Amino acid sequence: MTTLKKQTISGVKWVFLASIAQKLLSLGATVILARILSPADFGLFALAFVMIDGFGIFKSLGFDSALVRRKDDIDKAANTAFFLIPTMGLSLFIILFFVAPLGAKFLGNPSVTNVIRALALIFVIGCFGKVPQTMLYRNMSFNYKAIAEVSAQLVYVLTAVILALNKLGVWSLVIAYVLKNIVQTSIEWYFSGWKPKLEFDKTIAWDMFHFGKFVLLSSIIGFLYGNMDNIVIAKYLGITMLGYYAISMNISNILSDYFFAKVGMVMYPAYSKLQDDSEDIKKVMLKALRYISTVILPFSFGLFVFAPDILRVVYGQKWLPATNVLRILAFVGIFRSLGSAIWPVFMARGKSKVDFQIGLTQVVIFFVLLILLAGKFKLIGAGIAALLAALIAFVIGLHRMKKIANIRPLDIFEALKPALGCSLLMLVGAFLIKSLMASQHVAYGFLISASSAALIYAGATYVTNRSVLKDMKEAFI
Repeated sequence: MTTLKKQTISGVKWVFLASIAQKLLSLGATVILARILSPADFGLFALAFVMIDGFGIFKSLGFDSALVRRKDDIDKAANTAFFLIPTMGLSLFIILFFVAPLGAKFLGNPSVTNVIRALALIFVIGCFGKVPQTMLYRNMSFNYKAIAEVSAQLVYVLTAVILALNKLGVWSLVIAYVLKNIVQTSIEWYFSGWKPKLEFDKTIAWDMFHFGKFVLLSSIIGFLYGNMDNIVIAKYLGITMLGYYAISMNISNILSDYFFAKVGMVMYPAYSKLQDDSEDIKKVMLKALRYISTVILPFSFGLFVFAPDILRVVYGQKWLPATNVLRILAFVGIFRSLGSAIWPVFMARGKSKVDFQIGLTQVVIFFVLLILLAGKFKLIGAGIAALLAALIAFVIGLHRMKKIANIRPLDIFEALKPALGCSLLMLVGAFLIKSLMASQHVAYGFLISASSAALIYAGATYVTNRSVLKDMKEAFI
């Protein structure tokens, strides 16, 4: 097994373990907090992140991504980045502190002002840890990143629950989030072993900016895509509807946000080491897609079937109005998860401009559809807009992949076909079993139906797609 393959598999293992641990902690906290806090508290917290995420786009200027891909003068490049990133982080905090009232007015909720100001502290905290974090990432030291992330998440969960029980409302989420960033940054700095030097190279700075400018633009597009729906829903449907939407988005993107997005982070430095060999990149990407589809397709199909049961049993009766939008967003999670194996290829091949162009297309389509559909169909319209925009962007990405890495859409379909067939079989079986269990107690019926659906998928996969299970076992066990 090559050194790169060992590093990649080890990285995915650590990401997998860390993501499971974080999500279990987060899910447990969310279940508890959902019963203590109101939908408005969650909505207010989500609304504040419209501005936090917007300003956060500029905190690294794309220098971190450029540093990962760089082949020479690594120490000098790291010191150059460390000179610029903290300066930007401190500036962002100061600017955001003073413009928070204007932002709150624009968002239509003056009470979010102090929440925004408090969360802006993460720029001061994170800007000094960005380069050490990137050095860990570049060296594929994902074991240390995992320790830092899980430790920070544990601190967040404990803090948020304790403060919520003491009636701090939305501030329990805010304080816990700031403390989480302090813990994670401190641990990553310690494990990186990197120490800054007073060194700045204009040529290196310009080279990294040239690559990073499209990463920065893509981040802006990503922010618009990720927050446009929050702005529209909060402004026209109200903060409570935003709470329903935020919970639905969180559930539907559990795997894409907490696991597969991080797998994409592992794939980027791996692809970067293969950046001059398109055939090797193709093999690695198609294998990654087979693995990802084996997990995300049954999850999303199952979420479509069991959405009302999950909301009622796990979160409580008051969250049932989110059922239909959760079912729609379940399929958005598929495209986001599969994209985690695709977008790093553009970056590794030096085509950050292509990634930006696809993102721009997606956000324009989303904006148009969101305005047209959300006003008429409420939350369901917002979900449909997100799904159509994700689907169209995914198709465009497949077309561009053919030119950049000689990967045809048919190659990708062949990689997805086994998991898709097994998931469709599971979908039919799940509906039949659920109808038979309709007279049972909700929690009991959900447990039996979901377990039966999982067994159907596992059995179908074992019979028709055994080679993938064998590959995954050999790679990760």
